[in-house]
Amino acid sequence: MITKHNDIDDDEIRIISSENAQSLLPPKRKPRSAKSRKLLAWLCGLVALLAIGGLAIIVFSTGDMVEEDELMPESIAEPSKTVPLISDSTTVATPYVERIDTLVDGISLSIFIPWNANPVLEIGNDVTNDTTAVLIAQAADVRRDNGNIVGSFVKNGELLSKGEAKAGFCAIINGKVTIGVADATPMLEQALMSNGYFFRQYPLVVGGQIVENKPRGKAKRKALAEIDGRIAVIISNNRVTFHDFSQALIDAGVSNAIYLVGGNSHGCFKNASGITVAFGPLWDNDIKNVNYIVWR
Repeated sequence: MITKHNDIDDDEIRIISSENAQSLLPPKRKPRSAKSRKLLAWLCGLVALLAIGGLAIIVFSTGDMVEEDELMPESIAEPSKTVPLISDSTTVATPYVERIDTLVDGISLSIFIPWNANPVLEIGNDVTNDTTAVLIAQAADVRRDNGNIVGSFVKNGELLSKGEAKAGFCAIINGKVTIGVADATPMLEQALMSNGYFFRQYPLVVGGQIVENKPRGKAKRKALAEIDGRIAVIISNNRVTFHDFSQALIDAGVSNAIYLVGGNSHGCFKNASGITVAFGPLWDNDIKNVNYIVWR
């Protein structure tokens, strides 16, 4: 016999009445008062407000930064400062000579390339004391018997000597040097008309080809040459023939070249450090019409 309605054996069946079912349900909660409902609503509103505030902080703290000048009122914002650039026209490059020593076909060559300088022709040894000159080399030959310049010679548009004894020529017109070979050339007239310069010498190289010359002896040679688009003075440091010198110039990259007074003729150059270095002894001042090609 069952004495407790909550106890039941495995082989028993319990019939639950409506009264017993009600006893098994959880007790019903008492309805909240109006005061409690207001307090709960206030707390929920506060939580929602705090959540919205926190979200706004997160969004603005992780977004793109705003530049300080964007926050400043336009009326008090400091104007931007522009640093003026220095015009290229106000920058004056210092003239100097680059020296390159090389060995070509067993011949020692010194290549002197003037930079930031313009060439002219001068007569007389006074130019060798010119501190503004960066490269000086003797140009046209001078006759031993009368001291006259060999071939046509124009200085600052003035014809000082006339003749076509040598086919090679150098014309300096508006600062541009032209080296060529011609018995007659319009470049002479252009030099006269434009206050330019002109002289004649033995041709050595034309269009990358050797020009043969009659003198067969050996001597230290000098050339006015076009190499890699630049005009340079090139000197052989050992005694060579015209032919070997011309071939060495070609192998060094020269496209056009004429001879300059060779041997121990005087010249000098100023390097990038401003140091002037001389090559060859200075000719006697009594020699008439000694002339130079000079870069300043």
